Amino acid sequence: MPKSISRRIVVSLAITTIVACVCEYGWLYLKARATALNLRQQSLLDQAAVIGGHIKIDRNGNAELNLPVRLAEAYDNSNSPYRYAVRNQYGNLIFTSGPSVGPLPSFSEEETGVYQYDPDGPGPALVVGAAVKATIEGHPYFVQVERVGREFGFLNAAVWEEFVADGGWLQLPFLFLLLGVGALAVRRAFKPLRKISRMAESIDPTKADVRLPVAEAPSEVQPLVHAINDALDRLDDGLRRQREFNANAAHQLRTPLAVLAAEIDGLPDDDAKQKLQTDVESMSRIVSQLLRLAQLETRSIEEDGTFDLNEVATKTAAHLGPMAIAAGKSLEVISSDSPVAMRGSDQVLATAVGNLIENAIAHTPHGATITIQVTNEPALTVSDDGHGIPQEWREKIFDRFWKADRESKGAGLGLAIVKRIVAALHGTVTLEESPSGGAQFKLSFAAAKGAN
Repeated sequence: MPKSISRRIVVSLAITTIVACVCEYGWLYLKARATALNLRQQSLLDQAAVIGGHIKIDRNGNAELNLPVRLAEAYDNSNSPYRYAVRNQYGNLIFTSGPSVGPLPSFSEEETGVYQYDPDGPGPALVVGAAVKATIEGHPYFVQVERVGREFGFLNAAVWEEFVADGGWLQLPFLFLLLGVGALAVRRAFKPLRKISRMAESIDPTKADVRLPVAEAPSEVQPLVHAINDALDRLDDGLRRQREFNANAAHQLRTPLAVLAAEIDGLPDDDAKQKLQTDVESMSRIVSQLLRLAQLETRSIEEDGTFDLNEVATKTAAHLGPMAIAAGKSLEVISSDSPVAMRGSDQVLATAVGNLIENAIAHTPHGATITIQVTNEPALTVSDDGHGIPQEWREKIFDRFWKADRESKGAGLGLAIVKRIVAALHGTVTLEESPSGGAQFKLSFAAAKGAN
């Protein structure tokens, strides 16, 4: 199954959009976590600074910590996740809220420090701490404030839920909207290619001079269009040479055949003369069919004329009546109850109908009846009461030079010409079984627009 470029682009766009959304959500999540951690650490630094502001030196040079009652209760409460400690310049504890506090972080040149550690190994508990260096009356002190992080997740969850509630949910419809716009843009981008494809489909031997418009193609496809046009030029040149050869060969053969026929007519009447005349007539017929086929392939059939399908059937049957009588067969024409108007060339269609009648005359037994019927579809059928055509032959009989009997006199071009003429008149030819069991060829055409 051929792969669609449009589908590839849309799928690639969808994958790219999904990856972009995942990266965006991931970045927002990491950003939210980092922001929450910074907020926690800044809050602890502020608390440590507040506690450091309540350290005093008494008259004996000893440090005192006088926290307000409410602030002290916030740390002394057993359910509080917060704890603090005050250390002297040597790192020794001099004040603490009770629970053990982690070791003092290294300060180096900084006046503050933040840290975190896991007190009980991998698990839900995580301690985040901050330390502030405070100098009081020339004596350095270190104040630590820590918070046990069993409930740290609430801030991440709050930030995440706030993001989703405020607009994160819009990402999904935005994704579908983006895919829809992308698919529409891809379809619009391929519109010139579809137009060029339709033009390419219309190119046939009767329109061999048509070329694809390079200027209307996207720049990425223009080299391909150039290559197709070059290939069409080469094919057109090859077909033209072949058709000219066929037409010239058929035309050149007519003269010697006419001379040969005249010389044979001057011979004494006997069986040899009749045989030679039959052979020359057969050769003349083949040459005429080759010339007719070459003419059909080198020009289009004019559609300006209007004719009645009943008249074509009647005139063709009248023209071939003597041939049928000489072969011991009869022709029957059944016209429609009203005129059947068509556009095109009645002479060209008469050639197709004549080929079908001649084919029926040649392949039906003595005494057979060949019926030409016109209906208002519009359609024309040529049927006989012969032995019919085997099923395995029905797909081949319209091929050029195909013959069921290799020893027969025909060249196998009659039905190929019929198919070519009917196609040029925008119709179809089908082979069916006649009511009497013989062969029935049906020529079906579209209703003639504007025909009177």
